[in-house]
Amino acid sequence: MIYVLTYNYPHRKTQDLLLKLKLSGYKQITVLSIPWQQRDNFIPLVPHRFLHAENIYPEELCNNLNINYKELQSYEEVPSLNTNDWILIGGAGIIPKYLTDTKKIINSHPAYLPYVRGLDALKWAIYEQVPIGVTTHIISDDIDLGFLIKRKMLPLYSWDTFHSVAWRQYELELHMLVSSIEDLHKTPHTPIETLEEIQLPIPKKRMSHRKEVKMLKKFDKMIFNIHDD
Repeated sequence: MIYVLTYNYPHRKTQDLLLKLKLSGYKQITVLSIPWQQRDNFIPLVPHRFLHAENIYPEELCNNLNINYKELQSYEEVPSLNTNDWILIGGAGIIPKYLTDTKKIINSHPAYLPYVRGLDALKWAIYEQVPIGVTTHIISDDIDLGFLIKRKMLPLYSWDTFHSVAWRQYELELHMLVSSIEDLHKTPHTPIETLEEIQLPIPKKRMSHRKEVKMLKKFDKMIFNIHDD
């Protein structure tokens, strides 16, 4: 069984993830929805994903797609997981340790871990001039750590804009999350913090407007120096 953890609210990534799972032939899917938590609405100077969810709640979407649906009031109601059961994160907040300790929850993080952990990963990767990519991993109780399933670097082209890179990264993030079920059997599940000989970075917060301006200038310089074959 594949479980998809998400909010009980229209959510674009979850909508795209469920469609891709169905298109990939997966039939045993159950959506677990948790209450939507309203957060402070940080408004970036440079939004990197213009993603708008269809105005359909997950229960109705699941009915339309013939997917099992279960609404939870808290994480404590997550069902017990069997050997072949996995949870894919469509959308979630901080997941409690008793669930991460099951080593059954898979995340697709928009960064080439361990270089950038936390929020605004693409922006921070550009700002700090570290590899840009996507990583699928079995999560632990440490933010954006755990055990590697797969990671890919995202190629850049001379015709790229910041937003074309952001969109291509999003598509890769979804593709790798869907394929992570198959990729699980092709990896030794190496702890992420041991992958590179670098000082493990602390999780990032939202990038300030001032640094966003600098980030765009660094991005332009990166693209200018690319010579496509």
